[in-house]
Amino acid sequence: MISSRAKAGFDNMVMLGMKAALAPSADEVTELVALPDMRLPPESHAALLSIASLTFRMLIVLHFSPNAATRQHFARLSRQKMEDLSDQSFLDAICEAGNLCCGGVNRDLGTIFPWVGMSTPNIIDSRCTAHLGVLKYGHLRHFRISVTDSPPLFVTLCVSESEDLDFDFQIPAVAEQGTGELELF
Repeated sequence: MISSRAKAGFDNMVMLGMKAALAPSADEVTELVALPDMRLPPESHAALLSIASLTFRMLIVLHFSPNAATRQHFARLSRQKMEDLSDQSFLDAICEAGNLCCGGVNRDLGTIFPWVGMSTPNIIDSRCTAHLGVLKYGHLRHFRISVTDSPPLFVTLCVSESEDLDFDFQIPAVAEQGTGELELF
């Protein structure tokens, strides 16, 4: 069983990761919400990433369609011109954004769980997510993030536990940034 506060912690970690990885800046996020249900994925493809520890396995699924608006968004995120974005560069940009999102989640999980590892992304048909139930998950949540001048993006979080999970994740306070001085050793 996953406690309600652990579920909220997983959700908050994923939302922080999405905000950091799927928008050029936090100021451009116009909406970030958990959705009550998403029967069929709204997009044709997905980048599937996993994070695992000794007590749970987490899947983070970034849904996408290779249309012009989505290509433009990921070109902007990866600081490329859309006309220079090949099909492979587009997939690489999506996988990199997924890695950044999962990397943030992995870092946050590492403050709670001693052994946490992350996979490389896999591109799948988005309809595969209809079969997440075979994982006997303890927590499933769908999210939508809207970014200025971009189509909404959808993410699915699925957590399967091998033992009871209960933790209280506190959103970290924003650390004051230095001015970027070089430190010589």
